[in-house]
Amino acid sequence: MSKYDIDSVSVVGIGGTGAYYIAKFFLLLGKDVYGYDLKETDRTKELEEMGARIEYSNPTRPFETDCYLYTHNMPENLIDRILSSNKNIPGYEIGEFYHSLISDYEDNLMSEIEKDAFIKSELAPLYSLDLENVRMIGVTGTDGKTTSCTMIYHLLKSYGYKPALISTVSAIIGDEEIDTGFHTTTPTSQELYKLIKKALGIGCTHIVLETTSHGLEQGRVAGIKFDGIGYTNVTNEHLDYHKTYEKYLEAKSLLITNHTKSNSIIVLNKDDASYEFLSNLSMGKDMSYSIKDKQADLYASNIQDSDNLKFKLNSEKESLKVEIPIYGKYNVSNFLLACGICINEGLTLENICDYIKGFVTVKGRMELLQSEPFKVFVDFAHTPNATFQVLNSLRDITKGRIIHVFGCAGLRDKTKRYSMGKISNELADISILTAEDPRTEDLKDINNEIERGWKDGGFTKKEIIRFDNDKDNIEVRKDAIKKALELAEEGDIVIITGKAHEQSLCFGDIEYSWNDIAETEKLLSSLHKS
Repeated sequence: MSKYDIDSVSVVGIGGTGAYYIAKFFLLLGKDVYGYDLKETDRTKELEEMGARIEYSNPTRPFETDCYLYTHNMPENLIDRILSSNKNIPGYEIGEFYHSLISDYEDNLMSEIEKDAFIKSELAPLYSLDLENVRMIGVTGTDGKTTSCTMIYHLLKSYGYKPALISTVSAIIGDEEIDTGFHTTTPTSQELYKLIKKALGIGCTHIVLETTSHGLEQGRVAGIKFDGIGYTNVTNEHLDYHKTYEKYLEAKSLLITNHTKSNSIIVLNKDDASYEFLSNLSMGKDMSYSIKDKQADLYASNIQDSDNLKFKLNSEKESLKVEIPIYGKYNVSNFLLACGICINEGLTLENICDYIKGFVTVKGRMELLQSEPFKVFVDFAHTPNATFQVLNSLRDITKGRIIHVFGCAGLRDKTKRYSMGKISNELADISILTAEDPRTEDLKDINNEIERGWKDGGFTKKEIIRFDNDKDNIEVRKDAIKKALELAEEGDIVIITGKAHEQSLCFGDIEYSWNDIAETEKLLSSLHKS
């Protein structure tokens, strides 16, 4: 029996983006839809007008329907209660079900009525776009996606193309910069549709899109086939959602298996553990890059990181000097990825080395806010690998101390807390723990897990300072940054990681207005005045 051949469905968190469109799909099929959410919104009102019956509370009893849907973002105790009390009917996680809907549509497994409901519900509107006259570039990976995408955009624009960019930081379409949200990388397919439609409307030649494992697995880019694909790295991240590294890598690989054309180029990082798996999938369509392996198609050597990145770019035919006015030697790999993509778009290595001299640091990516008497950086690093790369790069450019302000998110991959604490102990001199979206978790518990890793870092003479009072909301992060600036002396580096460009901090269920860059600049100004 088809999973759509049912009479009724219960949807927990029905006002959420994915749940809302799935509920519309079932309502358009004429099914009974029951919903649960904590508050009334424009989405829930629309669904009620379409016939959904919604209770504004969490479910407290077993569902009396043929199946139920829930989101992984709910508190674990609520998910456990739902799963344990509804064992006799099938249940699906929203993202998983969303993806299966898209797969069924692509594989022609839906009836004509179901296909019609699929289109009318706008579950995956990208199928209706004509992308014949635009080059689509997709970049994925754990860290470095935004910088790589922005480098590609910069190089294409410098060459004379008319590219658009859709990244974590923002969308740039023509002369307009558009905010793409608080905590998302790949926008929903509905938001993406509007952005791509806008880019097509002004005649963009290329659209450079940052894509995530969530976005790929949940079908947010369904309907797009990419001309160029780039991978930065795939390290342990989002294991709260994907559960294992292997499943996470599988989700990343969907960019190759589901979104390529016969002539797509796939640019892979030969230094990364994902390389062998991904190169086997790309079936000879890949180009490799490396800072370690001279046999890679693009290889960087003689890397120096001081005020500017300087290194040699080597290919089979030539060797050229490169200088990029940014910090962080890990950005050499991001540049090599951009290089591989742009070669396929007609640029020469000489073009690329010339144009990259004018590249400007991406907002919140190793962004220098102050040079003297001590340096202050803000960076988005929120994974163990990114934290290691950032701190390791800074260790190379200072003889003074590194003062590291950071935290870990609540209700997200808990396994990385220990690792990030250990890395901070090993590479920073003073670690200051604070809030990074604790959500409904207790901040003290999060910081306890970080400190456990910090203590195992092995450097007992280093200092750890904690700001744990999540009742203070944004003040707890502000006080941590203030403390770091007060402790800093001439020649030191203060590095604030985890939030960067983002515009909010989440405590409980509330998003409070916050931006690391703006708040740090205010504190620096106040410090100088005093």
